[in-house]
Amino acid sequence: MMGPGAARPGGTGPARGHSGQAAHRGDPARRAQPELRVQMLRPLTLGTAGHIDHGKTTLVKALTGRDTDRLKEEKERGISIELGFAELVLPSGRRLSVVDVPGHERFVKTMVAGATGIDLFLLVVAADDGVMPQTREHLRIIELLDVPLGVVALTKIDMVDRELAELARTDVEEFLASTRYAHSPVVMVSAVTGEGLPELLAALEEVGGKVPERAAYPATRMPVDRVFSLKGIGTVVTGTLWSGSVTAEDSVTILPAGRGRSGAGREVRVRSVQVHDKDVLAAVGGQRVALNLTGVDRDEVRRGQWVVKDPVIGPTYLADVRLQLLSDVAEPLPRVSRARADHGTAELLVKVVLTDCETLAPGDTCYAQLRFEEPALVYPGDHFILRSLTPVTTIGGGRVIDPAPRKHGTGVKWRERLRALEEGRPEEVARILLEEAFPFPFTRRGLENSPYLWRSSPEEIEAALDRLLKTGEAVVAGQASGGDVKIFAGSKLQVLREAALAALKTRAESNPLDPYLTVGDLRRELTKGKDSPALEVALEELQRTGEVLRSEHGLRCKAALAVADAGGGVVERLLKEFSPAVSPEGGAGGVPRAETASVSQAAAAVGLEVREAQKIVDALVKQGRLVRVSEDLYYPPTRLEALVGFLAARMEAAGQLTLAEARDLLGTSRKYAQALLEHMDSEGLTLRVGDARRLRRRRR
Repeated sequence: MMGPGAARPGGTGPARGHSGQAAHRGDPARRAQPELRVQMLRPLTLGTAGHIDHGKTTLVKALTGRDTDRLKEEKERGISIELGFAELVLPSGRRLSVVDVPGHERFVKTMVAGATGIDLFLLVVAADDGVMPQTREHLRIIELLDVPLGVVALTKIDMVDRELAELARTDVEEFLASTRYAHSPVVMVSAVTGEGLPELLAALEEVGGKVPERAAYPATRMPVDRVFSLKGIGTVVTGTLWSGSVTAEDSVTILPAGRGRSGAGREVRVRSVQVHDKDVLAAVGGQRVALNLTGVDRDEVRRGQWVVKDPVIGPTYLADVRLQLLSDVAEPLPRVSRARADHGTAELLVKVVLTDCETLAPGDTCYAQLRFEEPALVYPGDHFILRSLTPVTTIGGGRVIDPAPRKHGTGVKWRERLRALEEGRPEEVARILLEEAFPFPFTRRGLENSPYLWRSSPEEIEAALDRLLKTGEAVVAGQASGGDVKIFAGSKLQVLREAALAALKTRAESNPLDPYLTVGDLRRELTKGKDSPALEVALEELQRTGEVLRSEHGLRCKAALAVADAGGGVVERLLKEFSPAVSPEGGAGGVPRAETASVSQAAAAVGLEVREAQKIVDALVKQGRLVRVSEDLYYPPTRLEALVGFLAARMEAAGQLTLAEARDLLGTSRKYAQALLEHMDSEGLTLRVGDARRLRRRRR
């Protein structure tokens, strides 16, 4: 046993609809035994709400038999200070995980911590008090968190007469009429006498059956609401698993990094998993969970952090959001303000910057950027509550759109981008992700699992990607690990392809003697020297279509001219200086001539500066019209072939050849003989053994 309230079925993801189908859609809860109807009922989390001393904890005890006030101070003061947990089994067998929250205004942040992750609410209003300030604030918070449905319990009817109870009921119904919960059932109960409890259970049964399914959400994460240690067990953390699944022996990460620690977070191992004090093989999204962690001490984890498996988004200091200001707020929100943001189980100080208006009027919504004073772990679709610094009261809330933006202000560009991420079809969102990742790719699996596509079903995402690939707005280029494919933004890849071809054409026009550019040259010119997988893809495509040719010298466009014979035949005249006056085989006794001009000698012969002559020689080498044998020795290919063939034939006949013998056979100096033999070594034709060379293989 890990301790009271350690685990409970229920809860939602960060936005209405988030599922436990993390990575991926194989939720263990969906594999229940069909013959047992009770196992087919989805577990839900029920959160209480209401003013202090309206009987929430007493009602929960009457329904579940469990007192959720754990602390000595709670017992002494008769109020809830911390979150309490209990299991409620409905007549149908559906299990509700009840999260009992404190009602005192000082503990609103604790109430928010309990309300994030619930599927339905139980609003408790005392018949002798009616609707009170925290009743209103709690329901506003529930509404901002997008909890879809709930039930109202009008408690303490044993303390008032029937007429006063009916007046209280009317008061509640009038209050509900001003909210999205106007049609929520109101049930009059007494936790002391038991009156109305069967009707309340029936109402919870009916409303629980109407709670919408949580959409698939490709992430496993749980906000930590309690941390404690048990002798012989170690560190235990509890929370509502927003999405995904966790099993024993899983590696998980605590995010953001704990106080006094640097880096992205602490990786730890899950020793065991419990749901409601019972060991389970796996906990899934929507359940109250207790995790026994190994590799971390109790004081290294705190409420407000997250347990995450395979993080797809890291902690951030910025988040673009849709912000709503409550209608009963006294003043408009200025363009820049400071506030508290309650998200998950964390309370964060933030600077709020409106990004599409100068002021936000009460009751209105707009795009804004939250700039956190410490790292926060927020995902697309997450809800948050905004509270003023002083006096501390709820003023609004909203939903995260982008957890990894840049700092920005107002402007059509940003509004359109946020609109697309918030409301766009899946192919529109996928197109944005591809374009912003460029020049890097997404894998198909990475796109299908992107948290930015949390509003779409797997089938919708798959169909959207197929449409983008069909229209060329997305391009598959290359294999990723595990049989996956890499996908690039089609429009940007086309622009890069055209830019690369244009750069090669410009090079050919400006320097026809040397039309080559290396990949490094193109990277410096087109991507400012940054790594660009897309550039390689673009170049491979240009080679495949034949528009670009590649050799050991680099890349050139197919239309590039060969080495031009410009300046009155200067190139051809320079080339002749490296050829003998007679044919290569026309030396004495049929021995090819080994001597060749140096660059400086050739330059002087044709009237060029040595530097200019060297440029032409280098271009001729790239074109394959000269071969560089040593630092200043160049031969035309046919002549070099004759020299190599001559030496190879003699070497084959004699079995080996020394440098001195090669020099004598060629009738030349040591300089030329040595350069030719070393060239044959470098080409893999010969093997040096002591002072001699032998053929590695027979020449054909």
